[in-house]
Amino acid sequence: MPHRSHPTRQSKPSFEYIRGRARLMSRVSGAIMTFVVLAACGDSKPKDGALTSDSALGRDLALAAADSGAKPKLQDVPIVAPAATPAERAPEPKAAPKRAPKAPRPSPPAMTPAPAPKPTSGSSETKSARTTGTIAAGTTMRFEATGKMCSNKLSVGEKFTAPLATSVNGSNGAVIPAGATGTFEVVASRTAQNSSDTTYLRVKLVTLTFDGNSYGVDASTESTDTQRTRSATRSDDAKKVAGGAVAGAIIGQIIGKNTKGTVIGAAAGAAAGTVAAAATADYDTCINTGAAITVRLDAPAVVKRGAN
Repeated sequence: MPHRSHPTRQSKPSFEYIRGRARLMSRVSGAIMTFVVLAACGDSKPKDGALTSDSALGRDLALAAADSGAKPKLQDVPIVAPAATPAERAPEPKAAPKRAPKAPRPSPPAMTPAPAPKPTSGSSETKSARTTGTIAAGTTMRFEATGKMCSNKLSVGEKFTAPLATSVNGSNGAVIPAGATGTFEVVASRTAQNSSDTTYLRVKLVTLTFDGNSYGVDASTESTDTQRTRSATRSDDAKKVAGGAVAGAIIGQIIGKNTKGTVIGAAAGAAAGTVAAAATADYDTCINTGAAITVRLDAPAVVKRGAN
């Protein structure tokens, strides 16, 4: 089976060939029109001399004859799309601009506190600085009790007073004079129910008063001179001793059946009653008259100075 070729593109005559043919046909048409006009004027045959005398026309006729025999050679010319102008070209996608890294925010400048205004010579601050002083924290003060105070007589929350034994000095010439009144509050109190039970009395300084002014203080009690004391009365003890003696006498009489046995029994019974009275008696903690109470300031105390 013969192979048939399929043209891929149509053959087109060249542009120069078409333009030459058009120019030639125009000249031939002009020559024919000239010949027709001459023949109409009475010359049935055109003179060869007149026709040939026109050199330009002769050249055209010769060219027409030559061109009529020549056949144009047709060649496949690929159709080339005209190059796109810069305006017709699709714009190339622009790369997204890179974002510059954010600069770190500068930290705000440190705020420096404004200096406190200096008090003027007549201000209240200056006056206060001239008329007050400070008793430093850690300062110790010793007070002396003016009476006997016991755990069975004072309950928690009750108060008593004691004078300052020696003066205490502070800054700026401030002084707490000896004899300043310290007010104490009972913070714990207990009476023992027998000789082996526990008893205590604990107090705390809450205010200081001197020169007509009272100051609250923050202080701790370092030591208190106390004494453990039997709280039973002598009459109660006597009753217990007598009861023991009677019981002993009865026992001696029964055992000895004579006076001697009765006396021995009574003595033994009295001794037993004494022991029983001591064992069953109540005991209290007492601060006796003149006992020392030593306190320590836990915070500074600002006090007024005396007259200048």
